[in-house]
Amino acid sequence: MAISASTADRLNNTGPSRPVTRKVTIPVAMVPLLRGFPDLDRQLWILAIARLVVTAGFSVVMPFLAMHLAVERHVPVLHIGLLWTVVGATSASMQWVSGQVADRLGRRPVLIVAMVLRSVNLAALGWALGHGVSFTVIGLLCILNGAMRAFYDPVAFAVVASLCTAEERVAAFSLHRVGSSVGWALGPLTATLFSDVPFSTLFYVCAPLTLVAAAAVATIPETRPAQPKARPVLAERTAALRDRSFVRFLWATAAFYLLQTQMYHIMSIYAAKYLGLDRAQVGTLFIVNGILVVLLQLPAVRAIKKLGTSWALVVGSMGYVMAYTGCGLAVGYLSLLACVALMTLCEIVAVPAQQAKTTALAPEDNVASYAGMAGLVQGLAQTAGPLLGTCLIEFVSPRGAWFLLAAVGLVAAAGYRPRRVPVAH
Repeated sequence: MAISASTADRLNNTGPSRPVTRKVTIPVAMVPLLRGFPDLDRQLWILAIARLVVTAGFSVVMPFLAMHLAVERHVPVLHIGLLWTVVGATSASMQWVSGQVADRLGRRPVLIVAMVLRSVNLAALGWALGHGVSFTVIGLLCILNGAMRAFYDPVAFAVVASLCTAEERVAAFSLHRVGSSVGWALGPLTATLFSDVPFSTLFYVCAPLTLVAAAAVATIPETRPAQPKARPVLAERTAALRDRSFVRFLWATAAFYLLQTQMYHIMSIYAAKYLGLDRAQVGTLFIVNGILVVLLQLPAVRAIKKLGTSWALVVGSMGYVMAYTGCGLAVGYLSLLACVALMTLCEIVAVPAQQAKTTALAPEDNVASYAGMAGLVQGLAQTAGPLLGTCLIEFVSPRGAWFLLAAVGLVAAAGYRPRRVPVAH
């Protein structure tokens, strides 16, 4: 069993001794789209599969919980909207906490404990819904679920960064993202196929799936640096905010995710209410998005590597400018479908580059903390995004909203644009 010398050196220098793992070789003849995709450490494939399983389990139930509460429990929509805002804000803030905890206690135990607790939480939600408990209790369980969910991404990103070389990071993050995308496709499909099953029962299916994912993660050795640098607690927690390059990156990331989230929140409102699309047409917008991510995310690795992560982020942001301008000019289904396809291509290029850039900017012993800070900014932007989009539609105009959102893309592109290093004379 062997890995490349560069990866072995990286593991030996950044973490405790661990078993050497085998690289997974992709048969190019069987998957021609992946020609040139690097052979990655087997642990990265295990982590991607775990992400697929836990995401599939989550997406079987949670996207439909709001509909269940509104239709079957007759909870006011305003109350549900307020709950999801609190869940989003809690999840965002806990991402920063999770990064700090993982850098201090270890990445592997944080991932495993959080996933086990999340499994218990899903089972508790199933019990609560099946026994008709109050909306307050269900809301508290949802907030806890969001908090536990936040203990995955920043820590997993740090693990990914440790299991590959710098040159392999874009490919590794792309693989992890494909696992998430496939999970998001399988979950709602499963819920649709078993629509006759009581909704509360589905939670009892999702809970053990999360335990399966935790068992897969348990096979991955600890990747935290063996001897992290000692620094005062306050200094450690604010180190990322004193890094000017990283702060600039965070501002650009906030602008980017204010844009990215609009497709999943106000796009359906705009398409149905103002362009007259029916439910089936609106559904195909998201189906095209999912299909393109699954088919093109891994092949896009070559394009990202050719551009470099900074310029990939600039190109992705500018692509959103063009796509959102197109949304403002759209006249029907086909024109809007073309805009969604362009948004998806931008997302495919920019998101793995953003994740790889986050870990590249972080000190070796503080990767999870930096990833947590980036996750905090991303989560806050995605929480504020729907409010921004709906306010622009309501108080500016449905079409004018997209033009103003396109301007946010220019801010993101400017922030991501690499600075020229002065040449000493």
